[in-house]
Amino acid sequence: MTREERSKFIGGYSKVLTNAWADEKFMAQLKADPAGVLSQAGVSIPSGVRVNLKTNKEGDGGLDDQIRLYEEGLKSGSVDIYVPAEPQMGDGELSDSQLESIAGGGDCCCCCTPCCSCG
Repeated sequence: MTREERSKFIGGYSKVLTNAWADEKFMAQLKADPAGVLSQAGVSIPSGVRVNLKTNKEGDGGLDDQIRLYEEGLKSGSVDIYVPAEPQMGDGELSDSQLESIAGGGDCCCCCTPCCSCG
C-alpha cells in the first residue's frame, strides 16, 4: 500500500468509525451494507470483495492491525473491518507508522513560499 493509499484508507476508516459511534442510523447502514458505506467514505472496496464487520479485536485492535486486515482481505477477496461498539480511549503512545500517517509532509517541505526549495 502506498503512502497515499494508506492515508486515504485511514481517513475513510476514521470517518466510518466516528459516524458509527455518533449515529445509530449510520451504524445500521454500515451493518446492512458495509462495502457500500466504506466506499462512500473513501475506502476502496473493489467489486466482488466481501466485507465482514467485526466487533472483536484481532491483535491489539489498533490501526496497524486494521490496515493489515484490509490489505490481506483485498488479496483474499474477504476484508475484515473492525468497528468496536464504542470508542476505545487509550493512554498509550502512537506507533511510528501512526505518527507518520498523521504527520503529513513527505518529500516536500510544504511551506509554499517563494523561497521554498521543493520546486
